[in-house]
Amino acid sequence: MNSFTSENTRLGFIGMGNMGSRMAKRLLDHGYRTIVYNRTREVAEGLVEYGAKVADSIAEAASEADVILSSLTNDNVVKRVYMEGVFAHVRGGSAIIEMSTVAPATSRELADRSRAVGVKFLDAPVSGSTPSAEQGTLTVFCGGDEELFQAAQPIFSSISRENFYLGPSDLMDDAS
Repeated sequence: MNSFTSENTRLGFIGMGNMGSRMAKRLLDHGYRTIVYNRTREVAEGLVEYGAKVADSIAEAASEADVILSSLTNDNVVKRVYMEGVFAHVRGGSAIIEMSTVAPATSRELADRSRAVGVKFLDAPVSGSTPSAEQGTLTVFCGGDEELFQAAQPIFSSISRENFYLGPSDLMDDAS
């Protein structure tokens, strides 16, 4: 798997809330071609001036991206976005980096479904606040495909100060 640099990678970013919009802006500032989607389109349109393209649907964002990132509010939203949208339209061979804070069972379900549709998956919740997201000083904790983790280093360096690989998805435990 090649490294996901800004020169060779199209990103789709779903969820333009407090964290997602700031991470997406940093990726745009680092030269990534980024298509953004938010349930409330006006929120996503705030990134157009920085070079973002706004998707009309999750399907559009998923089908046009080499790497799909998301930062969503909770397990139910994450499951709905992926199960009803992303997995139906993602291209085989692409990758998913899911950055929401969700239960281990949700992450395992997404990892299993990703394998079934032929895409690599990382569960990558972030630690930090909105100022950290603006400044690119988040910490990212990743579980899932190690090859994807290595390939995503240019993406992570755009949004975080530190990132850690914690192991494959099948090692995740429901204990908190």
